[in-house]
Amino acid sequence: MRQLLEQLYARWRTLQPRERIVLGSGATLALVMLGYALFWVPLQRDLSHLRTAVPKERAQLMQMRAQVREIAALRARAPAAGNSSNLLSTLERSAQEHKLRQYITRMEPDPVNGVRVSLDAVGFSALLQWLADLQKQSGVRADTATIAAQADAGMVNARLVLRAAGT
Repeated sequence: MRQLLEQLYARWRTLQPRERIVLGSGATLALVMLGYALFWVPLQRDLSHLRTAVPKERAQLMQMRAQVREIAALRARAPAAGNSSNLLSTLERSAQEHKLRQYITRMEPDPVNGVRVSLDAVGFSALLQWLADLQKQSGVRADTATIAAQADAGMVNARLVLRAAGT
C-alpha cells in the first residue's frame, strides 16, 4: 500500500501545475458526488419517510392508549370469572328478558367454565341481539357457535358455547 502511495505521489510531482489543478478539482468533485450519493441522498430519503411515518405512529399510539383505557374500564365493569352455575343463572335471566327462553331446548354446563346452549327455530336477529347484550351487560361471550338456517326466512337453529369474561 505504501509503495502504491509513493508511486502516486511521484506521478503527482511530475505533473504540470495546471494538470495538478485539473486533476485535484476532478478528484474533489468526484469525492463530493460520492459523498452526496452515499450519504446525503439516503439521509434525505429516510428523513422524508420519517416525516410521514412518525405522525401516523403517534396517532396509532394515541389510539392504542385510548383503547387501553377502554379495556380497563370494560374489565372493571365485567363480573369476576365465576363458576358455571352463576353463568347459567345469568343466561337464564337474560334469555327470559329477551323472550328467548321458549326457544332454548338445552342449557348445560360445559366442562371448561362455560355453558352449552341449544336454541331451535329462533329469529336470527333476536339471537344476535341477545348475544350482543350478554357481552355488553355481563361480559359473556360466544366461544363457539354453530348456526343452521331454517326453511322459514330469518329463523335458525343455534348451538353455542358461552363463557364468562376472563375464562
